[in-house]
Amino acid sequence: MIDPTLSRQALLPEVGASGQARIQSATLEVVGSDGAIIEAEYLHRAGVERLALTPGREPEPFVHESFFRFAASRRVGAGAWRALSKLRRALGLELP
Repeated sequence: MIDPTLSRQALLPEVGASGQARIQSATLEVVGSDGAIIEAEYLHRAGVERLALTPGREPEPFVHESFFRFAASRRVGAGAWRALSKLRRALGLELP
């Protein structure tokens, strides 16, 4: 049974019940400090039950950094983008 807080996400054709189960069983690593809190929060709210937090390493580059004027919004954007990238990989979806 899917957690009621995740039921809307499981209705997405890209996710479904089996995809939500993959997300919940995944162990994903959150590295670095820039946007790591946002990334961890997004992954947790998506249903990831195991996160490995690794401070001090450089996270993957945020390719959309130039679109953000302020550092705080850049951190939020970077964290959200990294979380989405990891969720797509956990679901076996190709990145654009």
